[in-house]
Amino acid sequence: MTWRLTEINDPEKIQAIFSSIYNDTLPIEAYHARTDDSRIYIYQVKWLDDTPSGFAIFRCQGQESELWQAGVLSERRRQGAGTALLKQGEHFMAQFGYTRMTVKTFNRCNIMLSMLLRRGYRIHRTQHNDLQDDLEITLLRELKLRKEMRYALTEKCNFRCLFCHNEGLGHAERNVISDEQVFNLLQETVRLGHTDITLTGGEPLLKKKRLQFLLHRLGKLDDPPNVTIITNGSLLDQQVIEWLRDYPGNLKIHLSLHATDEATFKHITQTTTDGLFHKVVDNIRAASRAGLTVKVNHVVLQNLNHTKVADAVDLARSLGASAIKFLELLVLEGRENDYAMYYDLQAIQRQIEQFADGPHHLNARQFIYRHKADSQFMIEVTRCTCAIGCSHCSEMRDRTFSSDMSYHPCFVRHKKFYPVTQPEHVQNVLSKGDRIIDGYSVKFGDSSPTLILKEKFVTDKREFFFHVKDLSGFQKFLVNQGFALKNRYGFHLEYYWPASRSVEWERFERMLKIGWDYHDQSQVGLIYTDHRYIQHPVIGFETITQYLNGTGPMNFENAEIARHFLDRLDFEKYLEQEWNLQTWQGKDQALSLAIADQKSTVKVSGTIDNVFEFMDLAKKYNGTIEPLQKPLIEFMRESV
Repeated sequence: MTWRLTEINDPEKIQAIFSSIYNDTLPIEAYHARTDDSRIYIYQVKWLDDTPSGFAIFRCQGQESELWQAGVLSERRRQGAGTALLKQGEHFMAQFGYTRMTVKTFNRCNIMLSMLLRRGYRIHRTQHNDLQDDLEITLLRELKLRKEMRYALTEKCNFRCLFCHNEGLGHAERNVISDEQVFNLLQETVRLGHTDITLTGGEPLLKKKRLQFLLHRLGKLDDPPNVTIITNGSLLDQQVIEWLRDYPGNLKIHLSLHATDEATFKHITQTTTDGLFHKVVDNIRAASRAGLTVKVNHVVLQNLNHTKVADAVDLARSLGASAIKFLELLVLEGRENDYAMYYDLQAIQRQIEQFADGPHHLNARQFIYRHKADSQFMIEVTRCTCAIGCSHCSEMRDRTFSSDMSYHPCFVRHKKFYPVTQPEHVQNVLSKGDRIIDGYSVKFGDSSPTLILKEKFVTDKREFFFHVKDLSGFQKFLVNQGFALKNRYGFHLEYYWPASRSVEWERFERMLKIGWDYHDQSQVGLIYTDHRYIQHPVIGFETITQYLNGTGPMNFENAEIARHFLDRLDFEKYLEQEWNLQTWQGKDQALSLAIADQKSTVKVSGTIDNVFEFMDLAKKYNGTIEPLQKPLIEFMRESV
């Protein structure tokens, strides 16, 4: 390891290094600010030749640690010093039990900001610093040691849910191994420090005998691990409830229920049995009455259940559950059509805040609320770690094993796995998997290799735009052609470019904008894109867009802070618009209609063949549809 941190208890030595770097005096009283709930950790930064090169001081209180002061001597600075300092510091703080790390910096420190964002930190707070006449930015990242694992008792299921990804394990046939082999391998993971085991599937209750065996044997360990069962609830009976209730360690059961009525339940689960919805509901109630800790899992789906958030909460409470967890839909590569069901969890938080207090930010992907009428009932909003990005996986995700105890390091790359046949192999394959995840973390950062986070952030988008003069007439035409209006969105967008700009900005080949979605005005996003344009004689301008931050926008608490951020970077606004967007779905085509400044445009995404297919459709329309012969933003500016 080139750089390393070593703990030191020599304030004078750190004081000397601090003075050499900053030509100032470090407040020495900070070293003595220790109470039962606060502590200072002091580290010396050393280069590979063991020469003292810098320092790092972490100030900790409660569950949070802060990189309070740090620096590297100018003659020792090399590329990678800051990243190594952060990475090792995060690891040490996680080992000490802290769950969050914060770092403060300033708007002007663009190198530091860039490094922190690449490491997976997110902007937590911003405020103006009068002394520095600058924007002080606090960034935060969750810390978590790997200690959780999940085991799929089977990859088979008696439901066929619309969004099923089978725990990221695929649907391949598995080797058959004995219950004893499974237990021996699980026991080894416990020995290695995995205190929490999730038993899942497929549907785990299709393997009731194996479940009973594992609960019995795990319960006989000197320190039984925490166990969570994830099931669709359809096969839950009194016998299983008794097994779960008799487990001597801490046990929870998560029951999946993604609907509040039978018709929606049948559609989502792709089941046809009458009364199955009510059977699952009754089984949830029975588990609660038996004294089990019950949580309801509920995947939020556009146009299926996203408007029924309050109903889902009321149903879970009425069944005696202690909590409901709203989950984000995963849209994986090869299943892009699932995006039609995707619904941003930030939008349902607005619904939840009508009847619950919060949120409390548990970590980057989990938000917790307490019901106003029942403070003991918890409402959780959870994004998948994959959606946050590979840089968070090592801290936040549990380790996943298939039914034959093969280890799958990556949730979405299920074909990359390591078979485990003997307990002594477990540690080795976990280390191999960690190296895989660490590699993905470096390569993909806050993105993910195969996960589609949101349609608008897929890189290298190809789009064609058409001007429609009579919007209402075109909408009626689409209905007559079998199209249906699927979604409506509203956006406020402001476009910026540098005060001293290159020709790429003037040609709209490079664009930067801030904006917010009308259904979530608390988050102001900044999006930075590159564009290439190809002129086609018949179908107009082809626009190829690449999002320079493939994970989505940088978020700010409000528009004023975002504007101040850009002002300090010497950007100026050149356009401000209100956009209304509609998505329409036909049998074989999807279209987007956008309205801004009384101008209406149609967007066709995909290949040139998709465009010719649309133009064949447009020939049937009696009104005027014209392909744009210039970039969309240039066309829209003409109306201002």
